Parts: sequence; C-alpha cells; structure tokens
Amino acid sequence: MDSQAELFFRNMQPSKELTQLVKERVEKLEHLYQHITSLRVTIGLQNHTHRSGNVPEVHIDIQVPGQTVVVKQHPEEGGATAMAVVHKAFDAAAQQLKEYKQRKMGHVKSHEAESAPPD
Repeated sequence: MDSQAELFFRNMQPSKELTQLVKERVEKLEHLYQHITSLRVTIGLQNHTHRSGNVPEVHIDIQVPGQTVVVKQHPEEGGATAMAVVHKAFDAAAQQLKEYKQRKMGHVKSHEAESAPPD
C-alpha cells in the first residue's frame, strides 16, 4: 500500500483486540491487491445505541486506481459482536477488491452498450 492504513474509533474507546484484528485484515487485503493507495477504517457506535446495543458499525474506504471501494457493515439484530461485524466488513471488502481486480484484468465481461436500431 502506498500509505499506512488509518483506523478511527468514533463514540467509543479504542480496543486493542479490534485494532489488532483490523491490522491483520488490512494485511490480507494488501496481499489480495497490492495497488491499494489508501485505506481508512472507522469503527463507531451510533448516538442511539439502543438499536444495536453496544455493537459498533464498521466503515471501510479503500482507494484503488480509478475507484473507491466502500463497505458499510451494520451490526445484525441480536447477538452480533464487534469482532464479527469487523470480520463481515472485511469479508465484503475482500470480495469487492476481487471483483475490481477481475474487471481490471478483463476477466469479467462488461455490458456492451445497445446499438441503435437500424432505420
């Protein structure tokens, strides 16, 4: 990656466990796609935590050449943990990076524009 990943905690105290998990998952993303130019992870609680308990939502913004990959993972109702939400967010980010990489390499067909009907 061209620059170091940024990690922010919003409306909550930083967690060593979540920080370590994010660091490990960022390394996996870097191995998956080496041309990441920047990566920002925000883990935060909503102002109204009665909807999700104390389980944060996770936002991941990944800059790659020509595109921004954005993942927003909300905690599921009942029983989700912060670690599980982070895992799900990074799983989604990895899938989007794989799809981007395939498109970039030309392995995925793009829809051709429909031609005008003959006169």
